[in-house]
Amino acid sequence: MRRIRAGIVGVGKIGLVHLEALRRLGYAEAAAVVVRDEARAKALCEFYGIPKYYLDYRDLLADPGIEVVHDCTPNREHFRINGDALRAGKPVLSEKPLTVDSRESAELVEVAEATGLRTGVNFVYRHYAVVQHLRGMIEEGRLGVVRAVHGEYLQDWLLKETDFDWRVRSEIGGPSRALADIGSHWLDLAIFLTGCPIREISADTATFLPFRVEPDPSGKGEGRRVPVDTEDYGAALLRFEGGVRGVFAVSQVSPGRKIGLSIQVDGSLASARWCQDSPDRLWIGRRDGPNEDFVLHPSLLNRRGKSVHSYTGGPERWPDAQKNMIDSFYRTILDGVEPLYADFKAGHSVVRVVESALESGRTGCRVTVAG
Repeated sequence: MRRIRAGIVGVGKIGLVHLEALRRLGYAEAAAVVVRDEARAKALCEFYGIPKYYLDYRDLLADPGIEVVHDCTPNREHFRINGDALRAGKPVLSEKPLTVDSRESAELVEVAEATGLRTGVNFVYRHYAVVQHLRGMIEEGRLGVVRAVHGEYLQDWLLKETDFDWRVRSEIGGPSRALADIGSHWLDLAIFLTGCPIREISADTATFLPFRVEPDPSGKGEGRRVPVDTEDYGAALLRFEGGVRGVFAVSQVSPGRKIGLSIQVDGSLASARWCQDSPDRLWIGRRDGPNEDFVLHPSLLNRRGKSVHSYTGGPERWPDAQKNMIDSFYRTILDGVEPLYADFKAGHSVVRVVESALESGRTGCRVTVAG
């Protein structure tokens, strides 16, 4: 297999995750990064052995040696950078959410279709072997007819008024925070596992902390108290195409929860629940027989599960799912293999659901999600 040369735009927390994951693949190279701070760019290149850096993403897009682009920038920059990357002839893997509104995400879908290039959105949780195994079970009818899906994604990292991040600011992160940031992951999982798009939503949202303390950039002062217009919490009732029902809640102010993601699919024969806290296990529930605690082992995985599991044994963790996601994306580019990841069209679908949830939260009415 030939090596693929990637360029990463934005090397903050998630950009570093992308960088380390692609380096684990063996056949991929981080050929360049885009970092606005030149001193930090030089330090990153020296530490990771990256041959070059750019201060402007457009210079990276003009580099003929870059074969694929990772967009790891804040949300409001995704539309411009993703679109420019596609127009420059580069396949692009974008962080989620794809964009901050459905007008922008729809346009990116059109650009992707016009160029014929591969696109991906980093919905990483579907790339655990056990999650793929569960999708295979549903496809094989082992749960029976799917009737309902429910779950949550709870965090506590924004619990206090003194907790601050760029995602809090709508001018950078977009009009939605909890729903777009972590709710989008849960929604992608629900759509992926059921195989059904969401058609209606009835949501409730809340901003429990209307003010937060933004740190002093110099680090010398106490910071300033600023208003917040993005939600800390969201919950929703869902109606999927085909009659499947759903319910979920997301929160970034739930004490003690770090990556509290769980999802359960209820069928007419059995139900199955997966939880990020124990990502190598799957609880399977039955009415007329014993429940089952499925523990990951390659010999027990179905075709879907085996397609992403690369170890002879032992548990998987979040960095492994990230590696699996990037591996799937690169292999569709290099070898044309079947994609397992969410493309821009799937990312657009999630943006529409989040947008509809915000509308429902504002109006108190059930909202039809545009088809």
